[in-house]
Amino acid sequence: MPRLLVIDSSPMTDAAVTRRLTRRFVELWRERFADGEVIYRDIGASPPPHPDAATLAAFARPVDARSVAEAAAVRYSDSLVDELLAADHLVVGSPMYNFTVTSGLKAWIDLVGRAGRTFDYRPDGPVGLLRDKQAFVVTARGGFYAANPAVASMDFQESYLRAYFNFLGIADVRFVHAEGQGIDEETALAGEQRAVRELQALFANGAVRLVA
Repeated sequence: MPRLLVIDSSPMTDAAVTRRLTRRFVELWRERFADGEVIYRDIGASPPPHPDAATLAAFARPVDARSVAEAAAVRYSDSLVDELLAADHLVVGSPMYNFTVTSGLKAWIDLVGRAGRTFDYRPDGPVGLLRDKQAFVVTARGGFYAANPAVASMDFQESYLRAYFNFLGIADVRFVHAEGQGIDEETALAGEQRAVRELQALFANGAVRLVA
């Protein structure tokens, strides 16, 4: 059964552009995979805790060597990793905050980046363990970055997320940007509508698929 993991990272309410875009992605996904399961994690409304010393220490210790306290410290991270491992597709709603991701999304990233579970260190270098998955990131940005060389170097959002998911072994990472959200109402609406059309095109052209 196909599984989709939805990550909403906007602290804003349902009026957030990225939340509308992830909802549209889910609608299209359900049409494509009628027998599929959707797993939803709202890290905008309920941000994950940033890893503390106890959690990081537990990460580095073998499961059977952890104390009761260490096992408890890593339990939440394990639940996030389990969701990610179970998914065939991942869609992340990511508003751009100060040229990068929200603090909630960064905390999620730090909690699912687990040596031995989502990647591994080997003599010839790190190896991502999350193969056979696709990741889709829908963003909302106040300005225009994707096709503007003058400010493209300030976009640490796409480069960071692409590199991170590639590191975990997800080779197919696609971005849909709703840009110009801070310009004026007309520009913002046009940017969001353009993003919706791009999402529809991803499904229409078969880009969203199960990776064998």
